[in-house]
Amino acid sequence: MVPARSRPRAVDSKADAYKQLRTLLLGGEVRPGQRLSHRSLAKDLGLSRSPVREALLALEAEGLIEHRPQSGVYLRDVSPQELEELYDMRELLEPYAAERAARMADTSQLAVLRRVCDEFAELVKRRDFERWLDAPENRRRLSTLDREFHTTILAAANNRVARRFFENAQVLSLVVSWNFMKADSATLAARAIPTAKQHREIYEAIHKRDPAKAAKLMRAHVGGMKERVLDSLHHP
Repeated sequence: MVPARSRPRAVDSKADAYKQLRTLLLGGEVRPGQRLSHRSLAKDLGLSRSPVREALLALEAEGLIEHRPQSGVYLRDVSPQELEELYDMRELLEPYAAERAARMADTSQLAVLRRVCDEFAELVKRRDFERWLDAPENRRRLSTLDREFHTTILAAANNRVARRFFENAQVLSLVVSWNFMKADSATLAARAIPTAKQHREIYEAIHKRDPAKAAKLMRAHVGGMKERVLDSLHHP
């Protein structure tokens, strides 16, 4: 069963259903391997069943969910090997996106990046940050900010093919890394502190229109995160 949520106005379009379901699945409230009921989703989200069914088919085609014969639809689980492969793809593509963003990001995208950096930094500065991370909803907040930072850079790169090819690899690795790793709050705090600093440095390079520096910083950031995440997998 999907966690209780506020019920938005009923909608009939597949596009609206797709957007709401994708937000739900990537928000950290639904766990990988959790069964998704068409009927429960429609009821919990205030949607009719037909657009929910169509949206689930679209999400399955993207690889976010999977259909298991005679069992149902599930948020796809990500194995340690696949998580490593996802980070390998991010190491290849995100420096390219950061380089292009430094050339092409518009004023609104720069504003989003600055806002996200500011909020992430404020959270990390909390005196009770480790204890704050004990709450799943707070881990989800960090995950959402991290995802927004990276997806904004990907959007600013203005390459629709790369964005379509890459976005799910990016968001799956981020959601799993923050929300579903068997890591204690101290481990997550140690991961978040350098992330805040690195995000700020990447933003500054993009804001100053320095493509080479933005790409270099992004490559180091994603590579470092991959090492920390995979280490926590092998040494829980």
